[in-house]
Amino acid sequence: TLAGTLARALGRRGQAVLAIDADTNPNLAITLGIPREAAAQIHPVPQEEIMEERVDASGKKLRALAIPPKDVITRYGVPAADNTTLLLMGRVDHGGVG
Repeated sequence: TLAGTLARALGRRGQAVLAIDADTNPNLAITLGIPREAAAQIHPVPQEEIMEERVDASGKKLRALAIPPKDVITRYGVPAADNTTLLLMGRVDHGGVG
């Protein structure tokens, strides 16, 4: 609730706000003014499409964005009230997986 309220307050002041919901029980959409039924239909950002494994100069494996952040927002961002955009990073499908 606090994050959504702050995001909307900043948006009302003219700031473009990206709100990222990475909670196992995502409810930020509701606070951002997206109706509950519509929020339930939002698809999480597909990690396998935006991340890739790389190897640095020392041979250490790391994960990095495969596409620019702006493209992640354009493809998967959901417009919400007061100049905010929501990215849903995941959702728990059933109990015991969170």
